[in-house]
Amino acid sequence: GFTCAAANEMEAERFQELAKVMKKKNVKLEEDQLSCLVKMVTLHGIPKDLDSYPKDLLLFLSSSDYAATGSCRQYFANIGKANLDVLQRESSQRKQLLLEALACLKIPGTQVNEENAEILGRLVCDLGGEYIRSSGGNLLKQLNQCESFLPDQEEAIRSVISSGNTTFGPLVAWSAFTLNELSGLIPVFDHSILQKIPKNALTLWLKNFAHDSPLSREQLATIVEELLPTRHKRADGCPPGKQITETVLNDDLMPIWYTPEELHACLKNVSLENHLSQILTYSFTTQQLAVLKKNLDETYPDGYPERLFPKLGPLVSFITPEDISRWKITSADTLAALLKDQPPDDQASAMIKRYIGLGNALNVTALNAIGMKYVCLLNANELNVIDSNSLKLASLNLSACSQLAKDILYAKAKRAFSDQHYLPAYYGLIEPYLGGAPGADLRDLSKDNVNMKVSTLAKLRTDSLMSLTLSEVQGLLGMNLGDLEKWQNKFPIREWVQRQKQSELDKLHVGLTGGTQEGYMNIVIPKFQPPSSAPLGTVAMTLHLLPALLISFLMMSVLS
Repeated sequence: GFTCAAANEMEAERFQELAKVMKKKNVKLEEDQLSCLVKMVTLHGIPKDLDSYPKDLLLFLSSSDYAATGSCRQYFANIGKANLDVLQRESSQRKQLLLEALACLKIPGTQVNEENAEILGRLVCDLGGEYIRSSGGNLLKQLNQCESFLPDQEEAIRSVISSGNTTFGPLVAWSAFTLNELSGLIPVFDHSILQKIPKNALTLWLKNFAHDSPLSREQLATIVEELLPTRHKRADGCPPGKQITETVLNDDLMPIWYTPEELHACLKNVSLENHLSQILTYSFTTQQLAVLKKNLDETYPDGYPERLFPKLGPLVSFITPEDISRWKITSADTLAALLKDQPPDDQASAMIKRYIGLGNALNVTALNAIGMKYVCLLNANELNVIDSNSLKLASLNLSACSQLAKDILYAKAKRAFSDQHYLPAYYGLIEPYLGGAPGADLRDLSKDNVNMKVSTLAKLRTDSLMSLTLSEVQGLLGMNLGDLEKWQNKFPIREWVQRQKQSELDKLHVGLTGGTQEGYMNIVIPKFQPPSSAPLGTVAMTLHLLPALLISFLMMSVLS
């Protein structure tokens, strides 16, 4: 819950104590929170005990800032243990950290040894494919911890694994324990790798280790696909010994025992309802899931009963708008259960419209279900029926919404939080809705030490931002004013900067350029000329004489 607005209320020393407690309690902080934290912690200079602060804080400092605490090797060892994903994958900050780390460790080429790989830690996740190939198996331990990979990294990992020249040996000799050690890399393995791993090793891994792996149900399904016969025989009936019993339904390895055709044949006359929640956690392939959906369609030809909706899980992606039109979605809890698995927008929109069409209210539960991903699918009529008070407990993400939607929701949020307008907490509550705020409200906020992020400033209504003076923007940003330089070439910050006098921008001492020079005036030319009733010749003559007229006007002004 920490915000920059709250930071204003604390003394610098007290604030440093708070930051140290955050480390002890292992508090997870986001980029904006850390950016604010580092500004407050270093307000009176860089502390000499940076190891006492959260490791993620170091992402916003340099190795030279850390010099009073320790060596550059120590600095990058800490960076390697920090949450690098706080910074965007391709950000200049993250690229610079990697370059400095390689320089500090004196790695001139693309080969990284095990000792340096250990120091780099999560920074290994940003090394290109050429480093992964050159380093052989030295990087696999660290790569195993990465959240995602770029295509050239994936290709390099597959190349290293396929070579067999690693401590894990050739693929044909792998065991379930080997797979467990490299479980984070399994999503990168393609068919050519998986087919060489002994099938009994894959089966044992699924049975004993899959529960504790970071892999999703969909990723586990790729292994199941490898274990199923490549040629599926048509099943005239359920094969002997494959009848689906209570024991089979309780076995999470059920997917590897049935081809899609066998599953369809053996599910006849089997009721899935009581086991649906459980079996849909199993790693069924896409074709097997389609069979399960078909079984439900045959069981409930007039539409699924509402009690089934919370159990659909991965089957939601197979649902059509036509299916949804037959459903009775009568409660916000049911809507929330359906949207929990994040169906595609067209399905989500059909579910929301069906829910509203049946006369249900967009209460707090419904709004929280819709909020972070689907609120922008609501039209103006649907937004207007939202009760303002429901916003008090809802979390909405309006970044992709139309300007009309932002305007409607801002007005509602302002009413909802009006009783807290003079409290420090007000800004944190109203911030998600500021994309719809008029200039007058922003001018009021500029007097409240809110420390607005520049990313929030850039998402304001363009007309509202353009109406703000330099001192008002300074008041809004507070301690984040220095970040304005990074955004000055992006819309709409660039347009706002161009409207300011350069001499005034210089007084901020934050490196802003592109303002109006003294003695010049900005003339904004509309993209489309308004139609004129004057004859074309008259218009042409006026344009031709315009420079001379302007010079005459300026000369008269000077002489007078």
